Amino acid sequence: MPCDYGPMGSRGEEMKPMKPPRGLPPTERDPMLSKIGMGVAPRDVGFLVYIVLLLNGLGVLLPWNMFITIAPQYYVQYWFTGANNTQTEYSLGFMNSLGVASQLPNLSINIINIFLAIGGSLLLRIIGPLVLNCFNVAAVLVLIAVVDPSEDAMGWYYMTTLIIVAILNASNGLYQNSIFGLTADFPQNYTNAIVLGNNLCGIFTTVLNIGCTLIFRDDIKTIALLYFSISLSSLVACGVTLMIGSQRPFYEYYIAAGERARAEENTEKPSLAQYIECFKGCWVQLFNVFFTFFVTLTVFPSMLVSTPVRVEPGQQWDFFISEMFYVQITTFLNFNLFAVLGSFAASFVQFPSERFLWMPVLIRVAFLPLFLFMNYLPTERTLPVFFDSPWIFIISVALLALSHGYFSSLGMMYSPRVVNPSLSKIAGMTAAMMLILGITAGVTFGFVMQRLAKI
Repeated sequence: MPCDYGPMGSRGEEMKPMKPPRGLPPTERDPMLSKIGMGVAPRDVGFLVYIVLLLNGLGVLLPWNMFITIAPQYYVQYWFTGANNTQTEYSLGFMNSLGVASQLPNLSINIINIFLAIGGSLLLRIIGPLVLNCFNVAAVLVLIAVVDPSEDAMGWYYMTTLIIVAILNASNGLYQNSIFGLTADFPQNYTNAIVLGNNLCGIFTTVLNIGCTLIFRDDIKTIALLYFSISLSSLVACGVTLMIGSQRPFYEYYIAAGERARAEENTEKPSLAQYIECFKGCWVQLFNVFFTFFVTLTVFPSMLVSTPVRVEPGQQWDFFISEMFYVQITTFLNFNLFAVLGSFAASFVQFPSERFLWMPVLIRVAFLPLFLFMNYLPTERTLPVFFDSPWIFIISVALLALSHGYFSSLGMMYSPRVVNPSLSKIAGMTAAMMLILGITAGVTFGFVMQRLAKI
């Protein structure tokens, strides 16, 4: 696969070598700012802006994570499984339907936001969706509180849930795209703060779900009420802290620097030529972001939650992890923990460089046949099972997650940095769109993996 942009920017100008800061964000001169005549940046006192962006990275994926984490327990088992524990069309299709209902609206809004330039400041385009998300989560809480499972209610509850999910994620598309556009003007570790927050979100929702289950055990309705209530409080906290962080001199400095760069290059309302110029400069990084998320979301969570421990008829459960928490620990907690470690590592080490990142990104496609030949869909598959050890499953999930966290962070960090500074905002928002496109393509390709298992 050719990669001929090398060290050259989108205009063919030689760019300064990127020397990413180690650890938490720097307070010294940013190479990008030196090009537009800006001086030394103020200190991010107490790393407040970094922490605020980290929290909003968590908030960006909270709607998606809170549904996929509790879905196997509350929606699939509690709501959509029939009498005598029989599977229904709703229980069998809910996880993939949830993915499509989440990501198609998200992707649509991302595309509109980039190419039709939804008006208003980026900050307002973040706060507005946060408010709408809070109302949607409140609607979910009302449904949980007043409606109990029944066969008659399955159909409309299924559709109502997916409609709420679609509205929630359409709103979230604007939120996610705008937050990445906002951080494109900051040092690259601030973009990684969003990605790190994305992965921390998974740990947060998984630990929250396990904690609620430990406290209330079989009271699934109470578990869901507490779970979504805490999620709602977290969304409120994202909005409040972002308003506080936006008043900091460090934040104002980098926002002003980005506005100045775009004003000098006349990119506040980009032309088609500027979009093409941006794409030429960062298309390899956009592919890296897309393909990393495509591979991951093909497997996680739909394939993983459908890959139980292989237990022979009449055999008792004898794995050291309780059957009640097996999926939560081996799939959700395992994946999200190692994804965070991968994202965190990217703050300290950036290898390979932007020129060669596509190589390991392509190699990750090997995860698809690996999980396909595990105990995926055990009662429906016709393909043989080659890897039935739960330890192979657990280690494979950890490797999937570690590589996902690391390479997705590098792709998101590199994208705004390989173009002219005046185009960094477009590159950051386009990378966010490719992230969602990768997720959407991945969850859709999950249906293909289902078919392949039944060949």
